[in-house]
Amino acid sequence: MHLKSLTIATAAVLTMGCSAAEEMLPVAGAVRFQAHDIDEIPGGYAVAVADFNQDGRLDVMANSLRVPELVWHENPTWERHVIVEDVSSLVNLAIADIDGDGIPEVAFQTAFAMLPSSSEGHNWVARSQGDPTMPWKTEAIDDYPTSHHVTWADLDGDGSLELVNALLLGSEGLAPTYDQDMASVFWYGQDGWNRGTLSDQVPGVIHRVRTTRWDEGDRDQILVASFEGVGLYRSSGSGAGMTFEKELLTSGHDTEPAPRLGASDVGVGTSNGERIFATVEPWHGNEVVVYTGENGAWQRRVIWDEIQSGHEVHVVDLNGDGRGDIIANDNSRVSERNPNGTPGVHVFFSPDNPATGEWIYSRIDSEYGMNGCVSGDMNGDGRADIICAGAGGMIRWYENLGE
Repeated sequence: MHLKSLTIATAAVLTMGCSAAEEMLPVAGAVRFQAHDIDEIPGGYAVAVADFNQDGRLDVMANSLRVPELVWHENPTWERHVIVEDVSSLVNLAIADIDGDGIPEVAFQTAFAMLPSSSEGHNWVARSQGDPTMPWKTEAIDDYPTSHHVTWADLDGDGSLELVNALLLGSEGLAPTYDQDMASVFWYGQDGWNRGTLSDQVPGVIHRVRTTRWDEGDRDQILVASFEGVGLYRSSGSGAGMTFEKELLTSGHDTEPAPRLGASDVGVGTSNGERIFATVEPWHGNEVVVYTGENGAWQRRVIWDEIQSGHEVHVVDLNGDGRGDIIANDNSRVSERNPNGTPGVHVFFSPDNPATGEWIYSRIDSEYGMNGCVSGDMNGDGRADIICAGAGGMIRWYENLGE
C-alpha cells in the first residue's frame, strides 16, 4: 500500500500536543488535533452535532445502549440537557429541523437487540416545546425488530424530509453468519408516518444507511452499506406510490470467511472536484478503502488494512486543500485476550491523486474504542473538527489546529 504512516508517538503528539521530549514531524498535508473531553458516557455509541439553542454554535448529542436518556451538550460549557428519559437500548439517532422553527428534531431508536425475537425496535421523533433545554415531547413512529440505523432524506424532492429506517437483520437472521434472511429499509413521510419500503431484499446485515445528493435535482439518494457491499437507491414517483431502483456501486470485501463480508459504512466526498467515496470493509472489518473513477467503473483501493474493528467512515476536507480526507473509527479494545486491538480514530490525509498517490496516516487517539464519529466546526475557526463517542466511555472533541 502506498501510504505514509506517522509513528504512534507522533500520533500522540497530534492528539494531545507536543511534549518537551517530542517534536512535530513536518509532514505536508497532516493537521494537528487537540483532544477535549466533553462528557463521560458508558458504552457511547452514536454521536451527532447541531445548533439546538440557536446561538450559532454546534452542540453535541451522543447516546449509549446502556444509558436510558437522550442528552445534548451545550457548546462551549458542555452543560448537559436531558430531553428524553426512561428509554432502553437507545442505538442510533438522526437530527434535522423538519418543521423550520430553527430547533432541530431528533429521530431515535430504542429497544434494540441483535436477536430479532428480543428486539422491539421502537422508532421515535422528539420535538422541543420551545425551550430546548427542557424535556421534549416524543412521538412514536414505528415498531419493527432490529431497527438499527436512521437518516433523514428528501426522497421525493418536495422539500419535506422523510425518515429512513434500516433494520440490522431480517427476522430469521442469526449468529454466527446472519445470512439466513433478507433485511429491509423502510421510509416514513411526515404526514402520518406511514411505513413504506425502500428495499426488503438486502442480504445479511445492514450496518449503515447514509443520505447523499448523488444525482442532480431535488431528490436525495440513499446509500446502504451491508453484506452486499454499497448500494445506491434512487427514487421515482411520490407518496405511497414511490418506488426505488438499486445500483450496486461495489460488492466491497467479498471473500470468506462469513460474516465478514461487504461494507460496514460508506462516506462520500470530492477530491479536486471529482467524486470519491470511502468505506470500511468488511462488516466491522480491517480495511479502509477509497473508490475513485467514473460512475459504473469505480476503482477500489485499500489504503490501510491494519485496523481491527472498523465501525464508521467519513470523508471530509480536514486541511483545506480541496481533497477529501478519510476518518475511520475503530471500536475494538485492548485487553489480555485481545492485545492487538487498534481502538480510536484513524485519519488518512489525501494526496493530490487519491487513486495513485501516497496517503498520510495518523492515529489521533489510541485510548478509547470509538463507535461513532462526525465532523463539524465546533469553534467557528473555519476548520473541520472531529467529534466521537466511544465504548470506552467518553465523548471527545478533537479540535483541528491546522497544519
